[in-house]
Amino acid sequence: MNLTLTPYTPRQQWGVRADAALTPTTLRQMATGESDESAAAALAELDNHERLVPSATVGQARGEARIFQALMHAYGRHRSTLTGGPFGIRSLTPRRAELVVRIAPSQLSRWIDALAHRPDGEGVAGLRWAAHRDGTALTLPEMTLVLDGIDETTWRAALAERSAVHTSLVPHGIPVFVNEAERAAAQEADLAGIADHLSATLRRIRLVDPIARSGHVNLFTAQWLGDLHLIEACEAAPTALPLWTSRSLPLALWPTGTIPDQGPAAPHAAVLDLVTTIEPSALPPGITHNRAALALCHLAGNRPDPVLVQAAEHALRVASQTLADPAHASLYDAGGWSGSCRTYPEGSIHGADPCIPPGAEEVTDLPQADLIRIGAHTLGGSPNEAHLLSAGQDELIHLLDWALAAATLSHNGPFWTHERPLALLRSTQPLPGHDGSLELTASSTGVYRVRLAGLGLSELGHEDDTVEWEREVAPSQTAAVLMAEHAAIEASVCLPFQREHRKQRLLLPASTPAEPTIRTAIAGADYVLGFTAFASILCELPRRVNSAQGAADGHWKLDPFAPDGQFDCPGSLTAHISDWFALPSPHHGEPANTAAVDSTVYLRHLASQRVAFDPFVARYLAAADSQSGEHTFEERHLAGTAALRTTALDALACQDVRPVREPLLRLVESIPQNPAQLNVWYERHLA
Repeated sequence: MNLTLTPYTPRQQWGVRADAALTPTTLRQMATGESDESAAAALAELDNHERLVPSATVGQARGEARIFQALMHAYGRHRSTLTGGPFGIRSLTPRRAELVVRIAPSQLSRWIDALAHRPDGEGVAGLRWAAHRDGTALTLPEMTLVLDGIDETTWRAALAERSAVHTSLVPHGIPVFVNEAERAAAQEADLAGIADHLSATLRRIRLVDPIARSGHVNLFTAQWLGDLHLIEACEAAPTALPLWTSRSLPLALWPTGTIPDQGPAAPHAAVLDLVTTIEPSALPPGITHNRAALALCHLAGNRPDPVLVQAAEHALRVASQTLADPAHASLYDAGGWSGSCRTYPEGSIHGADPCIPPGAEEVTDLPQADLIRIGAHTLGGSPNEAHLLSAGQDELIHLLDWALAAATLSHNGPFWTHERPLALLRSTQPLPGHDGSLELTASSTGVYRVRLAGLGLSELGHEDDTVEWEREVAPSQTAAVLMAEHAAIEASVCLPFQREHRKQRLLLPASTPAEPTIRTAIAGADYVLGFTAFASILCELPRRVNSAQGAADGHWKLDPFAPDGQFDCPGSLTAHISDWFALPSPHHGEPANTAAVDSTVYLRHLASQRVAFDPFVARYLAAADSQSGEHTFEERHLAGTAALRTTALDALACQDVRPVREPLLRLVESIPQNPAQLNVWYERHLA
């Protein structure tokens, strides 16, 4: 059981240091959320060949995938702090043929709503329940999911509270309803290619906790070029990377799986075919020896020196062994290993170091003299043997990364056309669910771009009607194609998360309730301007804002120096602060532009842009901007602090969905009315 990462690579995990002495119990708890006692007991059940989180049997995985898909559809984007955990799951205990789940009691009715099959096709067709010694068992053919602690009495009472449409969730042994078997088969077929991945993610659902720093969990499935992908958009930046890869976790937390139906990938053939197809002139004609290794050197951006060619051949052999091992089946998931290559520092898309690939230990298991020789060709020579040794090890892992990326490339990739004069490759695909298209380009210098074009959205009126989702540099044109094809998976679903560059407004505003409140705005926000961050800018504002107009005069006003009056600039204190924090603000002429920040009109704007002010910031700004006409910062600050001092702070705290602790209330209460004292106040309480 591998509990560590390769110790001699400088690349480290995100959240788990490579040299950290983490026990198996601690590692497992990161994924399952179990208590010490539950995790230790579960580990005692494992045999020596199982990973820390055991993979489900084939039938169990199919059923878990269907249940997880129903939960994702029902919960959508949600705050786990309000649901007791992601999808209401506090913790779970995975076994080969069983999944024990502990949900928050408040979520039982929501689970019933999500799982009960209905005529519209939602829910899980064929799902039945039965009493279990530990609670209530939900069953499908070859699958058992136990709701731990939910006894039969509690379960029946919860069912009785739901409407008649939930009668499909019936006791075990009830005959199949009309068309239920056909619908169950259709649901299984829809998820056939991704069932293992969905099951493995559900079994590690608490891995989303550190990723969802904004407080939201957002997982969903999406089709791209015939393949179904699981997308994680907890931070409002969708990624197809598996959770264990995106967090660069040890192999002990990776799932085992099944090798694709067509058999394990053949890296030698995959690399050679890919390079000769995309860059036919990359390999000199007449060379028959080590052609795949030469192709891998080109793909990875290396010179075809004999030492590096031998290193590439070694990397290809290790890649073959790695990809044939079911323990590494997740390399094939999520568009292939090129997704991890996109996290290299020179193309850091997801903000994390790349995950160390399976096989890293084997590929670097060479005599020290060989590693130093490879490092010398990489660095061009160095008197420091330790540096050469490290460089040689890193170069072998680099070659292995690209061999795995080429071998796990999806067979349903886009069609590329050659534009000969520019040596440019281009692919254009319709954007699913929206007008416009997705354009991919890969240059001969390795620069690739993924753009959403022809969108015709109002927020792009002053730009070029094109959103560039990603532009990075790859080691070669072939590598650029790999990277662009993987980036396209995420770009195909990015539009609801994309913001324009000038004022950071959503290209597709979110739907909003008719009567939004500060509480509902916070619940749906990607970003909430809290009082602590707000306090930091208050210290700077006296030097930057001599005077400001009121909300009724317009938060944003037309810029007299802009050509044709096209752009607006901050007018109110709210606008200045929003501009400082790059928060989306109303345009000049919109109803929210002349509304108080705590009004329904302005709250509707905030909710549509998925941002919010916390209740204390909103109270301050509403009062500070209440006076019309030009007023000094000192006058507006006095009005804002007076409003906080005369308002019951406990009542304001109740408007926040997040916990508000006593130290924050004391901080708000202590804000000085004299702007000259703000710096001292901030340094005393927050610096």
